[in-house]
Amino acid sequence: MTEILPSLIDSTCIDRRLMLNFPPKYGKAIFDKNGRYLRTDSTKATNEEKLKLLEWKKRTSEIEKDTSKIIIAFDPKIEINKENVEQDFAKHFQGAKIFKLEQEDNLEYLLDFENIKLNNKFKLKNINEFPKRDRIWETKYDFNFSGVVNFKKIQFDKDKRFGILDVGFSCDKKCGQGFRIYIKKKNNKWIVDKVEPTWIS
Repeated sequence: MTEILPSLIDSTCIDRRLMLNFPPKYGKAIFDKNGRYLRTDSTKATNEEKLKLLEWKKRTSEIEKDTSKIIIAFDPKIEINKENVEQDFAKHFQGAKIFKLEQEDNLEYLLDFENIKLNNKFKLKNINEFPKRDRIWETKYDFNFSGVVNFKKIQFDKDKRFGILDVGFSCDKKCGQGFRIYIKKKNNKWIVDKVEPTWIS
């Protein structure tokens, strides 16, 4: 987990300001005779819509150029994945099998993440330093808070050449996305092999 954490964060976390900076309506919506949407004719955009699009592009550019750190709340407690991922594991790694323990693994794993250097502009902050989950989104912060990320425990094959885990990122009460991450060992280092979206809200 220590080796792949920077790649995991880059692959699954976002700048919440970009996600919630919705593009404006631009043009005339075209529907078929049954009322189903077909397309939008952008040549029919009004002057007001053109101005709003320019403002949106400017705001998007400002966010993208902002070099301040994007703070992500992180729960260092790594949960056991209750979902059966054996088929996905075998399919992606061409017949490799997940190693199963003889008895259920109920140990609690804590990731010491604070000394792991991340790429780009994300920074992790222990979720215990934030208000409770029901108030985390309503609280105003003096930093750029962007969301909450949590990981499930990695499931390996017997020889620990391949692994699979699930990651969830929430950007608001009803905003988030999930991923299935496939990892493998290459030149004696763990790398992310594939990031597969599993849900979106």
